[in-house]
Amino acid sequence: MKFDEQERTALTDAGFAVADNNKAAYVEAVVVIAAYDDETYWLTFSLPNDARIVCVVPRDQIAAAITDSYAARRSEIQ
Repeated sequence: MKFDEQERTALTDAGFAVADNNKAAYVEAVVVIAAYDDETYWLTFSLPNDARIVCVVPRDQIAAAITDSYAARRSEIQ
């Protein structure tokens, strides 16, 4: 799956660098994790064009992703 021209333009306008093959886009962003309630976190991505994207994610998924990522990096170091 690739980004179409409209998506590519929107991503570029938001400050993303789109890969030549239109399959990925990259951006440096500030990400804030906030506990919303007992079951969810809100992830807020602040983009270079001052836009914000908010995602609601189950708390257990975030905890698992952080734990798995840390474990993977730690095993690479050892």
